Amino acid sequence: MSHGHEKKAAIKMNVSTLSALPAGASEVGVVYASVEGVNDNSYDECLAELTHKAHSLGATALVGMQLVQSQFQWNQRTSLMATAIKT
Repeated sequence: MSHGHEKKAAIKMNVSTLSALPAGASEVGVVYASVEGVNDNSYDECLAELTHKAHSLGATALVGMQLVQSQFQWNQRTSLMATAIKT
């Protein structure tokens, strides 16, 4: 099922829900992504979008990732937010 989002190339990105930065790492910004749907595919699609946004900032990893899945009858969405860092 497609929601009109283009397929993006895979980018290698380390992801952690831990908020601690590795030694020598620096923050490059906070990234946010949100897609339609609440299922395994929407999570993967959202993570890919989040990863591409972080990569465009020069990040090599994401820390403190947070997941929000809203299931309102008329607007089901999966959203991710994380701090993008460069190691």
